[in-house]
Amino acid sequence: MKSSSIFFSIFSAIAIAVFIFAPERLPSGVGVTPVPIEAYIRPSIFGQGKVVGLKNPIGKTLHNVKVKLSKTDGTVIKSAMREQWPPGKSMELGWLEGWEINKGTRLKASASGYFSKTWEY
Repeated sequence: MKSSSIFFSIFSAIAIAVFIFAPERLPSGVGVTPVPIEAYIRPSIFGQGKVVGLKNPIGKTLHNVKVKLSKTDGTVIKSAMREQWPPGKSMELGWLEGWEINKGTRLKASASGYFSKTWEY
């Protein structure tokens, strides 16, 4: 009984230390605040549909950024991962990149140290 409480105490201390001192080591989507990514949408100049722009507006690098496009029923249409996303950098996802943003689709972004954020179109 005592060994399990010691194990739990040590495990809890390590988990808290990672949350505080090394959030980039956490899995994508695990954190206490929403991912600080900003999103905008615009019509596609080439091709069809819409283009979604994503930006890292904070002053630090985001780690293990995952972006998923899915239907309303949860079926994943397309996904991507970026290991490091520097501050101030943007990316656009649209028809040219193979992403079809249409009415009824959802875009979900997550990063290490932050819980995910979802946009519906």
